[in-house]
Amino acid sequence: MVNQPADEPFPFRGRVVWLTPEQGGRQTGPPRPDFYAANAFVPPHTAHSGLASFVLRNLVAGALVTPAEARWLAVENSGPYRIAPGTVVVVSEGPKPVGYFHVEEVRA
Repeated sequence: MVNQPADEPFPFRGRVVWLTPEQGGRQTGPPRPDFYAANAFVPPHTAHSGLASFVLRNLVAGALVTPAEARWLAVENSGPYRIAPGTVVVVSEGPKPVGYFHVEEVRA
């Protein structure tokens, strides 16, 4: 698990829908901790053209659908990484999609 400073902003709020192992998701199912660091990209970009580190927190551990807050770890919210309300972010482990983060709100 990655330690995240409490004062780091998590501007994106919404819900995550995790893929089941049968759908190609994580073999162990949804993450157990309430904090999850992965990769992600914003379509129409792909894992090859827009992959960056992404952090989710306040997840319901083990739930297939859960509210969440998120943030990019090392890139700004612009260009191929731009997230706005209504955006669906593909959460991945490497290039493999494991879930979809549906953005409902972006706070400054």
